[in-house]
Amino acid sequence: MRDGNRRMKEASDSSLEPRDTFETLVGDIVAGRVSIMDVMRSAPAGDYFAFVQQLRLSRMLIADRRVLDRLTIEMREKMIEAGVNPDNRDIGKELSRKDGARRFPRLLEERSNAINTQPSLLTGTTFETRLEQYKTLISYVEKLWSDACQLFHRGNFPIAAFLSILVIEEVGKLTRLAEELIYLDEPLPIAGNPSVEKNHRKKHFISVMSGALINARLDRILGKNTVQRVLHEAESDELEKTRQQCLYIDIESGRAITPAARITELRARELTILAGELMAEILGHFPWEFQRMIENVVSFERSIGLSEKKISRR
Repeated sequence: MRDGNRRMKEASDSSLEPRDTFETLVGDIVAGRVSIMDVMRSAPAGDYFAFVQQLRLSRMLIADRRVLDRLTIEMREKMIEAGVNPDNRDIGKELSRKDGARRFPRLLEERSNAINTQPSLLTGTTFETRLEQYKTLISYVEKLWSDACQLFHRGNFPIAAFLSILVIEEVGKLTRLAEELIYLDEPLPIAGNPSVEKNHRKKHFISVMSGALINARLDRILGKNTVQRVLHEAESDELEKTRQQCLYIDIESGRAITPAARITELRARELTILAGELMAEILGHFPWEFQRMIENVVSFERSIGLSEKKISRR
């Protein structure tokens, strides 16, 4: 057992009051006797309840500026050990290139509005019930994306693209799901008779901005220019236009045109990859869930011929 975990166990086994135990842990972290990163990774794999309690504890700890400073030091040390320059400005440059200074505040506003004006996604009043509801919603989105992949392999590119856009929308709707499970014990009271988000463009915006503004893996797999275009499509009505083109026969230049003539294999491939990557990035809240999702995403990307250099995890 790591030294940090041993000290936490000793504290929990002692006769100290909870507040004293917490202050002792803070003191050990600030003094460098316990690693804050070890504390933040102390929950056993697969144990949802332990992981939630760990996250709640971590949130309380980093509210102390001294602990936050210690976390910054440890993160820099880990980056240096991994051969990464902690002073690299590339993330800031990429965020600037993607108009992050304007888009990110709007994203925060949209997410805050969803939390404050829409009904809770989890309605249970016990952790067990809320966890079951959480798993049901996550499983639904994973199944949708799996169906999109199967349709792509069968050559039904319009419906594969449509389901992928639907996944993107549902991911946007569920961006607050983990916060509800982790930080709330019951639904938030919302006045009136509210409903969940139904505006397609808002869901596109929340989903794509949450998962693509800072995502080196997505930049590598789809290409930076493609990601920049997708960000624009999600903010404008272009993704919504594509969604409709996936479904309906229309008249163009005086003749009827089918979705199959509009939605190419390349476009469907791009959207299916995007949906899978956003799903894993945004809904992979727990490490074991992210691992499962990203393995499925990589498997699909491998099956359609993407190189190992692009899809390998780093």
